[in-house]
Amino acid sequence: MANYTNSSMIGANLGNSDGATALFGLGNTLMGQGDTEWVYVNAAVALTTGSVVVINSSGTAALLNGTLNTTSAGKQIAFAQGTFAASDYGWVARRGNGIYVLVSSVSTVNVILYNSDSSGTLTTTSATCTIAGIALITASSTGIPTAVPAFVSWPRLVTAPLIV
Repeated sequence: MANYTNSSMIGANLGNSDGATALFGLGNTLMGQGDTEWVYVNAAVALTTGSVVVINSSGTAALLNGTLNTTSAGKQIAFAQGTFAASDYGWVARRGNGIYVLVSSVSTVNVILYNSDSSGTLTTTSATCTIAGIALITASSTGIPTAVPAFVSWPRLVTAPLIV
């Protein structure tokens, strides 16, 4: 799905890498179609569509990983909607309908998601932290990481059990 901005950020290329040159300020946000919200980041590592990233206060996006813990609380979680090389700049989705999320295992809709040992992915297998605010729209039917559409509303780390 092509992504379009509803904001007045001329030249914003939502979901795709801008390459090695920053075109906007790190941490800038804008609204897009489908009630999406985007944040401008610098990728710490290569990202693929659906990669789950944690954005630190300097605007660097690192892959969510299996060693995540409560010290990561307060950092933003977002999702790459295209391919980025390491050190590329670009827009990642923080909220919206139809956001691609990388899931590392077979999943169903309306299931609790956790951080995965496979960096940049979510899983349905219990792990360090629950990731709240994400509802898969489409199930993943494979055991390999797959980008599936989801409804994302203020994703956040939760250490207490969730009831669905």
